Amino acid sequence: MREIHYIKQPTEYLCGQACVAMIANVSVDDVIQVMNNDKGIGKKDLERALVHYGIAQAKTMTKADNNTILPPVCILKVLLPKYSHWVLYYHGKYYDPEFGFSDELYSKARIQSYLELFVE
Repeated sequence: MREIHYIKQPTEYLCGQACVAMIANVSVDDVIQVMNNDKGIGKKDLERALVHYGIAQAKTMTKADNNTILPPVCILKVLLPKYSHWVLYYHGKYYDPEFGFSDELYSKARIQSYLELFVE
């Protein structure tokens, strides 16, 4: 199992880039360059960046909710009161680029779906 280093998103729009940076063990700036995007991202941006870093992933996102048993490693798409947000889930821990590293998901977050990742 690899060690994940928590990265706080540098601006309010870089949660997806920060999730990729954590799982790929690179800087957020590196991910921004790969994505050519320093704003909010969609699923396709996320998938392309993961491919760039050689991170295997499921073919599609899986619908889920807060009661779903999550796979060991995935990137969650969560809904917050005023926006959607990306969070890295790694072996029972939430690496939330906005709200911090925790054993529990931020209380106001509602899981919408996840993209399973296949990493060691």
